[in-house]
Amino acid sequence: MTDPEPQLRSAAMFLTWHLAEHLPNAFLGDASKGSRSLRRLPERSDPIFADVYLLQCKLLPVATRLAEDRSFAVRLAVAAQCDRLCAALGDHWSSVIIDLLQALLGDNDDKVRSEAILCMPRLVESVLTGSDEIGVLEALLPTALKLLRDPSPLVRISLATSCGELLTLLVGLGSYEELTTFSSQKTFHKHKRHIDQTLIPLVQKLLHDRDPEVTSAALRAVTNASRGNVKEISSENEKKSTATPNKQQPLEKKPVFIPVLSEDQVLRLLPTLSNLAMSPQWRVRQSAVEIVPALLGCTQRLETRSRIAQLCVQLMEDQVDAVRKTAAECLCLGGGGFSSDNSEWVTAIVIPHLQSLKESVASKQRLLSLKMVEVLLSNAIISTEQKIILETAASLANDKVPNVRLTVGKVLSQIMGHISRQDIEYVLSVMEIQYFDECKRDNPDRDVLFYAKQTIKIGNEHLLRKK
Repeated sequence: MTDPEPQLRSAAMFLTWHLAEHLPNAFLGDASKGSRSLRRLPERSDPIFADVYLLQCKLLPVATRLAEDRSFAVRLAVAAQCDRLCAALGDHWSSVIIDLLQALLGDNDDKVRSEAILCMPRLVESVLTGSDEIGVLEALLPTALKLLRDPSPLVRISLATSCGELLTLLVGLGSYEELTTFSSQKTFHKHKRHIDQTLIPLVQKLLHDRDPEVTSAALRAVTNASRGNVKEISSENEKKSTATPNKQQPLEKKPVFIPVLSEDQVLRLLPTLSNLAMSPQWRVRQSAVEIVPALLGCTQRLETRSRIAQLCVQLMEDQVDAVRKTAAECLCLGGGGFSSDNSEWVTAIVIPHLQSLKESVASKQRLLSLKMVEVLLSNAIISTEQKIILETAASLANDKVPNVRLTVGKVLSQIMGHISRQDIEYVLSVMEIQYFDECKRDNPDRDVLFYAKQTIKIGNEHLLRKK
């Protein structure tokens, strides 16, 4: 800790939380098993608690001194590991660690502030899952709000990422299982208040940031939050079921999908996303539409989903090819977000736009319709409308633009493994007709002929496998 080399002083923080984690082992564990013998801190009524507590009292000043080190690299190491130190020391030291992180959020170095804000969700999770105390949010969120005007884009990017992780965490803690087992209705409403009154408005402001990198980070945060916390909730349920086995109720292995954003919160974000869809930065426009499938998973109402889908429809006419393709893909994938029965979405929303693109006078829009055909069939989005989707591609097999004709072959060769034997036979007949028609042209396109022959070959191979 007093070494003149900053790298070694940084390592002192790593050693501090590791030592704090292993303190109970000094009295209860088996050192020969290493980290596998880690024990939780004994209860206060346990005689050993006083011995462990006294050793912790000697360790904590090491961390606080390192947090005031003259080298930013040392302070950065402390900021990155506050959550680990809190988990190792136990909930009776959490208020000290919260104060420590709060001070690092106001550090003079932007890298330290960035690392501290990234650590905040992890520290909040450590405190909230370890006790019913929710003062950590009241202590850290006001300080985090001040970083909204931080001059460093790096800090604001980290703030956006941190907000997304907090959204996911707080909704996860407010799920039914957590609510009935660990928390109270009052605590759940306090979490919801933080989501509605602090985190959502904060993300909305970050979406309007002057730096496109910050805007993209905020969009990613909303996307991740909208997708919900499947892994975390399912793993927690598995732990609880393992801890309290019930022979009459088997362990649930299916992942649980809990959308983070409510329908009202999604609707509040739509005007902001619509503005971003008109950004002069094409990467920002692309990021704005990438969020659509995640947002669609937060509601089952077709009316609301149609409003969200307008983001895709708007950007399917973008001048940049990458934006158009992303918008088309997101529109097609939107139906699978909430239910295995997505026929209503495909029939009411996707198919009309697919038909409209197919009949467009612009070749780039007709190519976009073929991209939608590939996405729909490759992802097994729907089976009842496969014939209509295949007929859309077949109608472009004799298009006046060679690039469209050859794309028909490329797309149909990609989806052979996702369609039935009857549909493969239909595709083969379409490609054979295209091949002979192309040969009759005055100047046949060799690329069109190549992809037609390739698709016919792949189709025949799939027919042999299905016998």
